[in-house]
Amino acid sequence: MSRAERRRGARPRIVVTGIGSVSALAVGNGAAVAEAVSRSRSAIGPIRAFSTESCASRLGAEVGDLTPHLPDSEARRLARASQLAVVAARLALTDASLQADEMSGLGLVLGSHWGDFRSPEAFALGFLRRGVLGLSPLTFPSTVMNAMAAQVSIAVGVRGPMLTLNEVDVAGDLAVARGAALIADGRASVALAGGCDEICPLLYKELSRLGTMSRAEPGPEGCRAFDRQASGTVLGEGATFVVLEAAEVALARGARIYGELASAAWGNLPAPAHCLPTARRRDPVTIRRALAAAGVTPDAIDVAYLTGTGHPVHDACELDLVARALGTGPARLTALTPLAGDHAGLGGLRVAAAALAVAGAGVAGLPELSEPIRPDLRFVTRPVEIRPVTALVHGVARGGAHVALVLRALDGRRPAAA
Repeated sequence: MSRAERRRGARPRIVVTGIGSVSALAVGNGAAVAEAVSRSRSAIGPIRAFSTESCASRLGAEVGDLTPHLPDSEARRLARASQLAVVAARLALTDASLQADEMSGLGLVLGSHWGDFRSPEAFALGFLRRGVLGLSPLTFPSTVMNAMAAQVSIAVGVRGPMLTLNEVDVAGDLAVARGAALIADGRASVALAGGCDEICPLLYKELSRLGTMSRAEPGPEGCRAFDRQASGTVLGEGATFVVLEAAEVALARGARIYGELASAAWGNLPAPAHCLPTARRRDPVTIRRALAAAGVTPDAIDVAYLTGTGHPVHDACELDLVARALGTGPARLTALTPLAGDHAGLGGLRVAAAALAVAGAGVAGLPELSEPIRPDLRFVTRPVEIRPVTALVHGVARGGAHVALVLRALDGRRPAAA
């Protein structure tokens, strides 16, 4: 589609053609994610990478050693947060079967809740221990928030726009929405979009001290999204990217298409800093905009992948927004946080899981959901196949940031299985 056509109001249809994920659930492409979703087994367990003896929390969803997935030079040089992002980005581009000459207009949007905490800490400690002689020129480039995106850009050859987004709870979802906007606006021919975060001792201990995570005492500790027994979230780590392309470009090159990203909307609900909107201000305008842009009615949504942090107030707010937008109709609700922990990569993973559901790979369940806080809504408690699928991906953040994306099959075509 030419720029002139875009100026006249015609916007390209955006499709998902690649998935790459590094999480405690799976390291791999769309097929690996589909298998993990079909199992719906939680990958949360006791933290192994460092001692949590002084913490109120003990659990996390860790990825483990990534060096087998990287050349020796990158394994030595890259900070761990960048390693997560680089591995996931390569997996996504390989899954999309993109050739080098098809990536000349590749753009990148990376969302992160926290960024790389280890590198700034190591840089500062070097100075405190040895003065200026302790300042490492190798560590310094990783101390800035866009370091992960920069390293991905170098590793895969991004020559289009590059953007880093920071918004706790919705950074990954928002990155995909902004990636689609890059293509729709003609600023990129292909977009790599998703999120990345790592678990590091400093961040984990501070979040535990602040009481934002589920506690071991009185217990039981765990992420129980939408359940009356919910007591907070569990931290996870990883990176997930999806490859987005204009439908006409993807079809012309014979690409496998998981599904169409029919619409993406974002906005902000009035809310105090670091708080969620009050019941009076929970207007699901962003969801309604996404549905209208996709040309679907609320009762057309079969599945909704939600933020589902496990914080009781957060979950109640999100369910209220979704119920106001969709009603108590056929939509089945689920979340991935109880399986892979809370991190920015989960936003990309939600979009990937929704695209896989559209492609017939099934929907992740919430196996530990026993007492839903909203019994009037329908939840997926075990993995299920639903065909055909029109899926909603929804995110809401403390502070009011709000994201909604709609995915479906392209023109009724039979989606490519993972």
